[in-house]
Amino acid sequence: MTWVAGLVPPPNRASALSLRLTGNRLGQVFIPLTAGAIAGSAGADAVFVLTGGLLAGAAISTWRALARV
Repeated sequence: MTWVAGLVPPPNRASALSLRLTGNRLGQVFIPLTAGAIAGSAGADAVFVLTGGLLAGAAISTWRALARV
């Protein structure tokens, strides 16, 4: 929250924080729903492979963002 608040100008801070919270809530709904659908159709192993891929993608995007600074 502090990171987001520091990135945006004060007049837009409330909108940016509400957008961040909305994204978090949507992720809390859709990620388990998607994982359940994948596990139901492709087996439980596929969920772990998908989770590993998402974590790798997050690590790469964070690394690239920090390399620009």
